[in-house]
Amino acid sequence: MKETIYKSLLLSLLITNLWAAITFFVYYFDTGLFSGFKTLLLFGWSCWISSGLGLLAILLSFLKIGKSNQSKVFTLVLTGWLNIFFSFLLITTTFFEIIVPESFIYSFFIINLIIPVVIYFRTKKIILA
Repeated sequence: MKETIYKSLLLSLLITNLWAAITFFVYYFDTGLFSGFKTLLLFGWSCWISSGLGLLAILLSFLKIGKSNQSKVFTLVLTGWLNIFFSFLLITTTFFEIIVPESFIYSFFIINLIIPVVIYFRTKKIILA
């Protein structure tokens, strides 16, 4: 089971590094009026997708249809790490006042903080079962 967790953490690390590189180039090559708006939209879209994937992984982990425990743990840890990553990004952008805490993106902050906690307890239950 440890190998499954390590594989999912490695894959999620590669995904977050790829996301960071794409975001950098989107920001670097964005010119004109509202030059940082595409980066903000990419960030909001990424938070939305990671929250949706986290909720989907949690719902699929409760189903007892055909998936092995290793694949459930793999998807749970992968989406849990992505949600933790975007939670830290939301905390830093709010801390540096890049995004106002009353904005619509702040709802992702709460969702992205709750999902990893639920994923942690669900993964622990699957591993101990």
